[in-house]
Amino acid sequence: MAAKRIKKYIPQIFIVVFAFALYANTLEHQYALDDKMTYWKNEFVQNGISGIGDILSYDSMAGMFGKDTKELEGGRYRPLSLVTFALEVEFFGKPTTDVSAKQEFLGNPGLSHFINILLYCISLVILFNVLSKLFRDYSAKFWYLSIPFISTLLFAAHPLHTEIVANIKGRDEILAFLFSIAALNSIINFIDHNRKTELINSLVFIFLGAMSKEISITFLAVIPFSIYFFRDVKLSKILISIIPIFAGVIAYMIIREMVIGGQAEINATQLMNNPFLDSTTSERYATVFYTLLLYLKLMIFPHPLTWDYYPYHIEIMNWTNWVVILSLLIYVLLGIIAIVGLRKKSIYSFSIILFLTTLSITSNLFFNIGAFMSERFIYVSLLGFCIVVAYLISEKLPNKVNHLHNYRKISSVILIVILFAFSVKTISRNRVWENNLTLFENDIKISSNSAKGNSTYASELYKLSEDAEALGDTALRNKYLAMSIPYFEKAIEIYPDYSEALVRLGNIYYKLYGDYKTMFDYYIRTLKSSPLNADVWNNTLGVMVYNVHEPEYEKSVWLEFIKAAPERVDPYKQIGNLYYITEIANPDSAIYYLEKAITLAPQDFEVLFQLGVSYGNIGEFVIAREFLLRAAALKDDSEVFRYIGITYGMEGSDIKALEYFEKALALDPDNELLKQNVEVAKLRLRG
Repeated sequence: MAAKRIKKYIPQIFIVVFAFALYANTLEHQYALDDKMTYWKNEFVQNGISGIGDILSYDSMAGMFGKDTKELEGGRYRPLSLVTFALEVEFFGKPTTDVSAKQEFLGNPGLSHFINILLYCISLVILFNVLSKLFRDYSAKFWYLSIPFISTLLFAAHPLHTEIVANIKGRDEILAFLFSIAALNSIINFIDHNRKTELINSLVFIFLGAMSKEISITFLAVIPFSIYFFRDVKLSKILISIIPIFAGVIAYMIIREMVIGGQAEINATQLMNNPFLDSTTSERYATVFYTLLLYLKLMIFPHPLTWDYYPYHIEIMNWTNWVVILSLLIYVLLGIIAIVGLRKKSIYSFSIILFLTTLSITSNLFFNIGAFMSERFIYVSLLGFCIVVAYLISEKLPNKVNHLHNYRKISSVILIVILFAFSVKTISRNRVWENNLTLFENDIKISSNSAKGNSTYASELYKLSEDAEALGDTALRNKYLAMSIPYFEKAIEIYPDYSEALVRLGNIYYKLYGDYKTMFDYYIRTLKSSPLNADVWNNTLGVMVYNVHEPEYEKSVWLEFIKAAPERVDPYKQIGNLYYITEIANPDSAIYYLEKAITLAPQDFEVLFQLGVSYGNIGEFVIAREFLLRAAALKDDSEVFRYIGITYGMEGSDIKALEYFEKALALDPDNELLKQNVEVAKLRLRG
């Protein structure tokens, strides 16, 4: 009896073993790519269970970038995967480090990768069961050549899924698909067996799917179409089945709106967040159709693969390009096939609708998603492709082959060849995802014309140089810095305003050669597109104050900073300070810049003091004393009190002068100059 029961589940067991074997080589992997923002740099995740409230209450990027994420384009609310990460940290987290990390954090990458594989396997089992129910009227000649089994194996093995399963962050896609398919399963159970409780289940599942990633929303169309194509039921029953799914999506949308607002469209001013930034509307849609053709190509021939489809690995296209026209024609043809096949309930029609519907939300056709394309964007969509291939092998090929034995042999060979090719590519691609360095080093060879790819790989080398510097290995530090230079330069060549590349290339010239002038040239270029870049301002202030001693050059640099950000106080303060130090006899320039600085920073002690002294130097003792008294209100300082005393003394108010000289001396009792000031004031009073 037990053997018979096990035999019943042979397809599911085979699927799980097969899928696990495909991704087993990721179990020793570390963190890569967006794992930084979703896991080890995410404050909420690192807080474990106590961070779940914040995960549910803020944009999904807030854990890394801070709770005030209004400046982040295209709001993201995908909390469910982050909740699972927080639970991992709470119960299984241990002090961990990473190639890209600068300090230890709580994590367990092996466990995280195992959970990804486990969830992937569960989703495949649900998928097989759903397809078995949908295709119940299709009787395969052999169970292992059935549409559900072949479709699921192809889906499991397809190399386009490596970005999802091998990257811990990809769990959001896995969960979204798992719960969406589970919702479809519940609706089928309702349709077939009239189990009304399944309607509640479908609501819960689709809600959880949407809380994982927005792709689940497309199942508002996928589910009713699936019922229409594979069941002869009244339209009213289909409409009833949609109600709970619709309710689940609405619940998610309400929560999303409450948490992050309606940030649906990317309105970024940086090319890395808006690849169509410098494109016309015509060029945008030509480029979109070019990428749509690439998706078809990658489904059929998944090589080469890369994480990086940023500008300009994908070039901006126009409608004079024959490839773009070909893509448009192919998609028009697919649309016609889908529409024509609706009445006949064609498998081709269903597969095309499944593909187009789930791709629509990430296609860039309806709104800008901030990237040209990505392999993860067709994680669900390629199921349509897998079903078509399975249908051809299971249903159409027997009609072309005379004998059942020949069909079995031919179809098995075809399936094995495809699965073998996919599996080899998947397993080899998994290795690339071991960590950031392996990923970026490999994929820059593919995405060589990507500004982001070049800068990201160079930045990883830059981080390794910092690690070497921390260990005191200057030779290794210099090696990594030198290796990064051509990649930063390539990034800037592609995208001249790329702030990350500009800043770090400037830093390299200073670190390697002590060339602060070249560094500041790159910094000034950065400020033209990113005027408030924190690294530029902080680094410039530190280097100028402690390492540069060329007043005229320093002034010229700060003047460029004023052009970029006239609302910042530092340039005015620094130029004023330079004039204050170098032109004591001619304080007008110091006063000019210090006045501007104090307008922007009324409580700056140093500026107040220097203004007071400068006005005193031109004999404006009342104004000088006003600034000095404001400085004294902020801090007791012997020099401030001394200069206040001087202003009173210059006006003949010797009693007040003596009062402040004595205050100054009380703070600095060993100061000989102050002792003299006190004695002079006393002598004048004795007269």
